[in-house]
Amino acid sequence: MVFFFSIRFVKFVFPTFPVISRTLFGLTSTRITPDQHVLNNMPVHLLAAIYASAQPFTKFDEYLSVLNAYKPPPTEQLWRIVWEILLQEIHTPHLAALQAGLLYLHKAPEKSQSAVADSASVWSFVGLLVGLATSLGLQLECGPMGLPAWERRLRRRLWWAIHAEDKWRSLLMGRPPYIRNDEWDVTELDNNDFQIDEAQVALLSPPNSLLTQDVLHAQQFQCFARLSRIADEVQHDLYALRSSQRLSSNFSESLKTARPLLQRLREWYVQLPATLRLHDRLFASIDGTGPQLTCLHFAYTLLEVFIFRALLRPMVRSATPPPLFEETEASNNFTTALDEYIFHIMEPDEIEPTPAIDLSNENGAGSAVLKAAENCAAKILRLVMRMAYSDLAGYWFSWSRIGFATVSSFMLLLLVQAPSKDQAIRARQLVHMWRQALRRQSGGSSLMNLALVRLDGIHWTGLCRNYYLPKHVKEALDETVYQ
Repeated sequence: MVFFFSIRFVKFVFPTFPVISRTLFGLTSTRITPDQHVLNNMPVHLLAAIYASAQPFTKFDEYLSVLNAYKPPPTEQLWRIVWEILLQEIHTPHLAALQAGLLYLHKAPEKSQSAVADSASVWSFVGLLVGLATSLGLQLECGPMGLPAWERRLRRRLWWAIHAEDKWRSLLMGRPPYIRNDEWDVTELDNNDFQIDEAQVALLSPPNSLLTQDVLHAQQFQCFARLSRIADEVQHDLYALRSSQRLSSNFSESLKTARPLLQRLREWYVQLPATLRLHDRLFASIDGTGPQLTCLHFAYTLLEVFIFRALLRPMVRSATPPPLFEETEASNNFTTALDEYIFHIMEPDEIEPTPAIDLSNENGAGSAVLKAAENCAAKILRLVMRMAYSDLAGYWFSWSRIGFATVSSFMLLLLVQAPSKDQAIRARQLVHMWRQALRRQSGGSSLMNLALVRLDGIHWTGLCRNYYLPKHVKEALDETVYQ
């Protein structure tokens, strides 16, 4: 188990989610396995969360892969231990409780639940962890505090981890965030927050030492934390209750609000270190090691999807809502006669009860936004289609499931609200290719099952039965079916 912890967790989980202190476990740049007496003094629920989080990566170890081939690992039992002890620890919380809770929040769902949306208890659990963090004072800058160096580094990383959970899940689940920006003052992370042992680090010589890898992993989480700040702005400016009410029917104001957010995203990308940029590659490592670049870039592109989805919102002419009274034979006769009367006095196109994007915005902004939204859809499609095995085998945040499902909804939005037949054909092709990409990649990752079921379910029952489609969209669908 010692070897299991040190190699699997530190190599695969820690770079993306650095919620433990390697110094506290007695690890250094040259010592990668903790002593047994160190493990004996560690809280049981934290060790159980660490082992359970590392279980998916046992396939990259010869001994453990053979062992698990004949006997399934006790992953669910470990998570049960974490949950039961957490319920006891919340009365007198320690840092270990928050660490174990954060890892529990990202536990992979059972295969039978991988295509099921998160329940309301997940958001309630996020609130519990935020409460634990503030009870422990993590929202306060701990630099001036008289705490051990390892604890100050850990507290700062834990705050940014819980901050990211609150902001991303708030945006993805449509919930008001728990953390207020005027109630914390923790400064941004830097490379010093990821040191193991300062004395050891000073003796190392770049570029082929472990220091280079540590800096790379430190930069990865720093960039993710900064991206989470932008996710908070997207949620607040475009999707908060009052923002949605104000912008839902105001395209010019929505565009004015979205432009600085898109600029913030571009600046974030420009400031990425060269080592964290995605490059075209013919071959990728198959051992799952290295920084999880695809997860980071998926989160970046997902924010673009949310921005363009908000821009498409005021460009849609909503259909007349259905009647709320109970249908009877008399009311049916009346509404049928009324429909026939309206049909005779108005053109069919004028009474078509379907939403469609309005491109008559000033200065051609509507057409430009729609084109940019299509480019955004193509961009995230390209990203997913190019994912290698190593990309899918790495550690992903559990909320990525909702992110992939959000992209499915965005693709459908472009199709059912297409303002012309040509644009409907392009959107239909995007939806088709997105389904194919999900089908191909879902074999290597259950994160995409929810997104695939969302698409397949709608296509199984029929788009026309789920949406009021304009005539030109129906024609585009009929043509693509027979091509």
